Amino acid sequence: MRVALVGPIQSGKSSLFAAVAQAGGSAVHLDRPDQPHLAVVKVPDPRVEWLAEHYKPKKVTHAELELLDLPGMDLSDEAGRTRAKALWPAMRQSDMLVFVLRTFANEVVAPYRGRIDPLADLQELQAEMLFADLEQVLSRIEKLNAGIKKPGGKRDELLREMDLMNRLKEALENEKPIGGVVSSEAEAKLLRSFAFLSIKPQLVAINCDEQAAATGGPAELSGVECIQLSAKIESELSLLPEAERSEFLADLGLPASASDRMVRACYSKLNLISFLTAGEDECRAWTIPAGTDAVTAAGAIHSDIARGFIRAETVHYDDLHATGDMKAARAAGKIRLEGKNYPVQDGDIINFRFNV
Repeated sequence: MRVALVGPIQSGKSSLFAAVAQAGGSAVHLDRPDQPHLAVVKVPDPRVEWLAEHYKPKKVTHAELELLDLPGMDLSDEAGRTRAKALWPAMRQSDMLVFVLRTFANEVVAPYRGRIDPLADLQELQAEMLFADLEQVLSRIEKLNAGIKKPGGKRDELLREMDLMNRLKEALENEKPIGGVVSSEAEAKLLRSFAFLSIKPQLVAINCDEQAAATGGPAELSGVECIQLSAKIESELSLLPEAERSEFLADLGLPASASDRMVRACYSKLNLISFLTAGEDECRAWTIPAGTDAVTAAGAIHSDIARGFIRAETVHYDDLHATGDMKAARAAGKIRLEGKNYPVQDGDIINFRFNV
């Protein structure tokens, strides 16, 4: 899954990107600010760390997300809008968008467009995305009109799609959510194929100064969930050894790294959960969509496990943590045998039994 960081120029977006990547052990090179940068980042999970302490495995593997840093946008003139338009394909290929917006100015970096107004910045970006989606719909309507005029057996199918596109056009022109016009699973599938920007999961990262970082900030902005952070603090934190990070955060009055909270929030908004496997060879978090059944989860490890699935020996992390170890969890009746159709829960620790 890929998360794209987008925002105005000078918002601190690339600094945040570098901090998140470096905290997860990924090297970054930001020598080309006019080019996208990609990093694979770990999804912080204290459950994996606890299992690693318990089992002392040879290998520890966290769930991961791809983080894409896109060039900053300047929408103040037509040239800037043209440059921003070139970013739409990369945004469409991403699964989620994080808007990085700034709430402060200093002697080094001037305010974007002469203002310090994250709400105005966000609404401007949202309006551009609506317009990009509308352009996409209008282009499709033009092609459908041409196709409908041609003789052939797909006329009814094209007419049904035309009806949907006209409803999308009306919604976008009135700045209404386009998901609300979908009336069937077939239409929902078609909608997903266009990767419209305005319906992707979204999060706002408000880049504030160091003094404001501990205040929490607004819960949402223009209907989008917010996380308030200081990219400067996160950058300094990412350069510290793991053992010193908690002390650094405590000195600043911060309960946890905002970068960690942002990555976990993205993971959740993408409707992803983790099930866990644990042993002396490896402790690992496996990524699956929420609601995935046990046999499909087994396939995430290996297709042979799904093919020869017998049962899933399952204990939830909370129960294992509370009892202390597998022997105690078994004695307390916390270990369950689940079948193929069991909906795997976030934090389940599973040992798949199979035969091929």
